[in-house]
Amino acid sequence: MYRKDLIDILLNHPQSVHDLSALMEEPIKDMVNDLQHLQKSLRHSPYDLEITPAKCKHCGFDFSRSHMTKPGKCPKCRGTWIAPPLIEITERH
Repeated sequence: MYRKDLIDILLNHPQSVHDLSALMEEPIKDMVNDLQHLQKSLRHSPYDLEITPAKCKHCGFDFSRSHMTKPGKCPKCRGTWIAPPLIEITERH
């Protein structure tokens, strides 16, 4: 039932890992593991898990990595004002 709950929450409603862990009352590390497992299990379903990369709010640098957690610093300006990556589930077309 847990994976179904995650799909219902994330279906067309992007959330950060921090928001999801607060909503599901789980530690962030466990939530990342659950999302990685969900990403693998969605390969055989009509859904895709999409990750919108983190972005520096100071200089606008887009992080190209597909990690689910927020990086510590921006490599361009060394700022720490970073928007977290957003995770969303969308239907395949």
